Amino acid sequence: MRLAVAAAIVLLASTASAAGQAPKLDITAFFSGRSHADNVMKIVFHGPTKLIVDSIGGKGDRGDFVLIDTVHEGDKPVRTRKWVMQPAGPNHFTGSLTDAVGPVDVLVSGDSATIRYTMKGGLNVVQHMQLQVDGRTLSNHVDARKFGLKFARVDGTIHKLD
Repeated sequence: MRLAVAAAIVLLASTASAAGQAPKLDITAFFSGRSHADNVMKIVFHGPTKLIVDSIGGKGDRGDFVLIDTVHEGDKPVRTRKWVMQPAGPNHFTGSLTDAVGPVDVLVSGDSATIRYTMKGGLNVVQHMQLQVDGRTLSNHVDARKFGLKFARVDGTIHKLD
């Protein structure tokens, strides 16, 4: 009897955990095609600024992944930035970004990704994205630090359009 109860508990636990698992993030699939980000950027000593990013991504001609962002930051002129990423192992990518000085590092784990790079001016950027239950939305949180102090924060969502 105890064995049957134990087996039933194990079966129920594994079924419940499988049903409750968060969706897994395939970052290149998510950013293939068009996406749209609605964010709010807060810079120290400034009020919040709307930050909208429209992106289009896909496989590059060298086997890399290329993402082109059109960035609308408050009242500033619209600008474009380019990400070029290559696989560096399971769930790991490295590459470049036009805003970065040096390499960009992307680590994907389960439903989340963490991106790290340094911007011009010495800002160390850490971006955390987490796939939401609908599978087409990422929560987006970015911290930019200099000398260990938080200089800016971005919070918002990224929606897959294609």
